Amino acid sequence: MVKKLKSRYGDERIITLLEDGRYRIEGRSLYTRHGDGLFDFEGGPCLMVGDRFLDTGNNVIIENIEIDESVVADNYAGAIITVRKVKTK
Repeated sequence: MVKKLKSRYGDERIITLLEDGRYRIEGRSLYTRHGDGLFDFEGGPCLMVGDRFLDTGNNVIIENIEIDESVVADNYAGAIITVRKVKTK
């Protein structure tokens, strides 16, 4: 599964479902904020542990966020998102 969305500044964010069930989100960003349970692209989205993971088509909650160390380009960032499914009524 690959899904694309736009930041509020029009920059593309690419969400890819990895083979191990985690997601990679990446895109152009002049800066990011990240810390314990937080990853925020310039112009969004802002991802936080405990929140629903965007519109991936699944009812999933963010369980862990890691910086994607494979991203080495200037003004480009990425994160690996571990999720867990939630039951719906």
